[in-house]
Amino acid sequence: MQELKKYSFSKILITRNDKIGDIVLTLPLIHEAKRIFPSAEITFLVSKRIGNLIDNYPNIDRLIFIEDFGFLSLTKFIYRQNFTAGICVYPRFKLALSMFFGGIKFRSGTGYRWYSFLFNRKVYQHRKFAEKHESEYNIALLEPFADSISAEKKFDFAYNDNEQRSLETKLSRKGLNLDDRYIIIHPGSKGSGIDLPVSTMREAAEMLSVKFKNYKIVLTGTAEENDIAGLFARDNRKICNLCGILDLRELMILIDNCRLFISNSTGPAHIAGALNKKIIAFYTNSAPMNARRWKPLSRFAVIITPPAGDDMTEIRVDEIMSAVMYLLND
Repeated sequence: MQELKKYSFSKILITRNDKIGDIVLTLPLIHEAKRIFPSAEITFLVSKRIGNLIDNYPNIDRLIFIEDFGFLSLTKFIYRQNFTAGICVYPRFKLALSMFFGGIKFRSGTGYRWYSFLFNRKVYQHRKFAEKHESEYNIALLEPFADSISAEKKFDFAYNDNEQRSLETKLSRKGLNLDDRYIIIHPGSKGSGIDLPVSTMREAAEMLSVKFKNYKIVLTGTAEENDIAGLFARDNRKICNLCGILDLRELMILIDNCRLFISNSTGPAHIAGALNKKIIAFYTNSAPMNARRWKPLSRFAVIITPPAGDDMTEIRVDEIMSAVMYLLND
């Protein structure tokens, strides 16, 4: 660390341009980077589809989008910005190459890719073995820059009154209010993991609507998942289908006001985890998709897995209902 101490880490580039959950689980790394280097300007490179979720997020000084750059334009941008350090959280050859040719003095990334020679501050970790949580793998990329790092996983999601009122106006057209007691079910995962069968999730939703008469059931997902949502809402007026009508920031606000969030292993589950909500989430047992690596980071998360292996049809509805009864003990 002696070599590093003579440098002023005034500008840091952090890159992670993949899915929602991956971005959410990178936020503790950003929080820790700012704690270690409080005066540093942190630029976060992500995909545009994630942009409004983390717009004005604390500790991110500048948000830039991978879609706005080609290889050469990104390399030129990096060079002109004069970044002192770069952290490649989601390792990709062209990103590593842009950091190298962009002249970033200290470049942190995995030591196990064929192009890892482009990183001069390597961290040796095989994430596929799922020996620890994804957020811990991310924070570990700071190890080459500090004598000690904190394992605290801190999130700082927030929204203002105008955003809340705007969402409430939209929800009122669906007969929902943020003050209502409601349970969110997010049945899809867009391939993030092996899903609980829709039939099991639907049966659980029907039982919830009967046993918890003072709660509304809210379905969330993309517009492409409306067909799945239709299977739930067809004959049940207590179920409110919001698939395809919310952006990510609105979804975050909706989740923040729910009483319970139920889903497969997917990005919105990590938003719920960051907000420390009551969660029931379904995971396989096998690495790399298991809960050891990917569980939502809430103190109130109940993880349900098959008795053995990865056959999600072995998860029973009565297990889900027992978890609901445990979490909704009010």
